[in-house]
Amino acid sequence: MNSCIRILVTIATIQSLSASPEEAKIIDKILTNYNKLTRPVARHDAKVTVEIGMTLLQIIQVDEKQQIITINAWLHNHWSDAALIWDPLQHDNITMVRIPANLIWHPDVMLHRTANEQMFQAAQHRGEQNANIMSDGLVVFVPAMIIKTICKMDVTWFPFDSQSCHFQFGSWTYSEREFDLQIVTNMSDPTDVSEYVANGEWKLVAFTVSRINRKYDCCEDRYPSVLFKIEIKREILYYWFNLIVPAGLIGFLAVLGFTLPPDSTEKLSLGVTVLFSLIVFINVISESMPSTSDGIPLLGTYFNCVMFAIASSVVSTIVVNVRIRSQHGPQRIGRKTQVVLLRWLPWLLRIDVRRKPNEEQIQKINKVGKSDLKANLHPDVDSIKTEVVGNVDKDELREQWMFAAVVVERLCFVISICFAFVSTAIMLISAYTED
Repeated sequence: MNSCIRILVTIATIQSLSASPEEAKIIDKILTNYNKLTRPVARHDAKVTVEIGMTLLQIIQVDEKQQIITINAWLHNHWSDAALIWDPLQHDNITMVRIPANLIWHPDVMLHRTANEQMFQAAQHRGEQNANIMSDGLVVFVPAMIIKTICKMDVTWFPFDSQSCHFQFGSWTYSEREFDLQIVTNMSDPTDVSEYVANGEWKLVAFTVSRINRKYDCCEDRYPSVLFKIEIKREILYYWFNLIVPAGLIGFLAVLGFTLPPDSTEKLSLGVTVLFSLIVFINVISESMPSTSDGIPLLGTYFNCVMFAIASSVVSTIVVNVRIRSQHGPQRIGRKTQVVLLRWLPWLLRIDVRRKPNEEQIQKINKVGKSDLKANLHPDVDSIKTEVVGNVDKDELREQWMFAAVVVERLCFVISICFAFVSTAIMLISAYTED
């Protein structure tokens, strides 16, 4: 058994030794007097046509804060070089050799709007990879690349948002007079996703390619480029259980807080607790969002609205308790404030306005003061009437403040409920329509 293995290894070694000299002859032949600094064209006014395509392997990271997307891909580069042609019949039918790309001319196709700080080091490393040279002069160069580019993020519909990122490749120095960049044609799909590994946070919706020919302000000539477009949509399962559901529960607790009476101490503690919980959630959202004013997440706007409503309720509770429990008794409400809180808003919110309390008792006391009992039976009736009227007035002021607090809370409650329903409907409709 061992002898058979040795024989097979010896045969394979002899075959490889017999093939290597022919490959060496081909490489020596095509690289002799070869100038890698000049374009592979017969005339100086001819164009070099380069075709490119991309195989997307993975979406590595989408950084919303820095607005950068990072992917792993293979960039296909195809072009023809007339100086790299040989006859396979003269070299044991060898139709392809492999040569490091930095030994031959290769196009300076680079990523526009790159976010890689080691761009030139990465380009030098790609030149060390092998390029496949066909006997007819066709060069196939497929470097593996980690691509980082700037991507404008729209987080208005977070976490139901979708993003569209562009990867624009073009020559850094050659214009359309010397260089023509086209979409690859000898691939089944110029935007290949057969090797794609799904991302846990983002779903790949579309991967397309187009060619553009743009004229820049700096130069007179146009510069062709190929634009790859990736459309992704955020997977919401993680955010549903870790953000949406807790936000809904906190909103439900906020609604329950409006059912407690304004002078209740439990109402104040519940409102403060819910308020701090909303602040924590807003901080969680802001940490992952870009620091920009172009778009504000609707979820953050919802939190801010609910937080404002709860804060208004807490403030109204504090104001009512301070006004009612003052050392000098309940203070009077201003005339304009009474018109707004005790007349207009109750009518708008459909709240029954109570008639002034104990008015009948005050009338009875006045009748007693006018009767003959004032002089004979009740010598202190004036002081009694004054004390009773004062108590009635204090009760009336206390009830006015309580009623004003109820009106303010009802207004905050209606605003928070309306905004919650509208924002929830918009987010759900957006999520389903984009699917």
